[in-house]
Amino acid sequence: MVESRQYSTRQVAPKDRFAFWADAVCASFVRLGCEAPQTTDFSGDLDLRRFPGLTVSHVSGGAHSVVRRQSDIRSETDDYFLVSLQTRNTSRITQFGNTALLQPGDMAIYDSTQPYLIDLGDGFAKTVIQLPRERLLARLPLARMMGGQRIDGQSGIGKLVRENILTFAETMDGRDPAVTALLQDIVIDLVATGLASVAEGHLDLASPEQLILIRARSYISDTVTDPELNRSKVAEHIGLSVRRLNDIFAKDGSSISEEIRRQRLERVAADLRDPRLQGLSISEIAMRCGYENLQHFSTLFRSAHGVSPRAWRAGEG
Repeated sequence: MVESRQYSTRQVAPKDRFAFWADAVCASFVRLGCEAPQTTDFSGDLDLRRFPGLTVSHVSGGAHSVVRRQSDIRSETDDYFLVSLQTRNTSRITQFGNTALLQPGDMAIYDSTQPYLIDLGDGFAKTVIQLPRERLLARLPLARMMGGQRIDGQSGIGKLVRENILTFAETMDGRDPAVTALLQDIVIDLVATGLASVAEGHLDLASPEQLILIRARSYISDTVTDPELNRSKVAEHIGLSVRRLNDIFAKDGSSISEEIRRQRLERVAADLRDPRLQGLSISEIAMRCGYENLQHFSTLFRSAHGVSPRAWRAGEG
């Protein structure tokens, strides 16, 4: 099912337009503060489509700034990455001490779990993709520190990524859930590829083998709670033999089995400290994450984190 919303300041009295816009932005994305050099007769348009796992928005308007502060972050529990694709005029995104000046065609990412500032030029237009934070991190853990990094939309990979993201985002209509889910995975893969292309000192994820790693890690992330998930299932989904896929993982210093184990333990560790899951026992959380042998789980967890699951939940480690 697709939720569609449209907001336009043209529907509001001139003196109320900026207040209306500030409320619309917060309702559509995450809690933010909005400021503008000129609030009288402000103009802005927002067209949003929200899918089960991804939101696509087209935004345009007058000059203003949006800021996300620690107080905004503390009041929310949902975690997102947002990808900004500039289509007209300029904007400036600042996060983690990085500042990306976006010209038409450029892209940048920002993390809703950390403060950021966005300055939007007069007459700007952009497409914003909002996606679950954990799904991108499963493909590219480096994304957690790449807020404010500019992706050059005129470079070879940047242009390819931008054009395909926009095409797939426009293609999604939500009528076929299976097709929509596949297109969403492709969009997240493209975001990971674009970010990897500007990550210094790391492998080029545009190469075929690195794209295979992205797909394999994504599949493991999506099915990590399945107790029967194993090397064969991952290789079958990717369309390679276990041996060939393991060889690709080995070049990255890992293996299929190690990746499954790592992601399961990371999921348990996160869930144990999630305040929304405090009503579940450690055993229930472990079983939700695919562990059936609880003694074996406890041994693996202690080996990975240096403390027992109970101590970890208590804030140790």
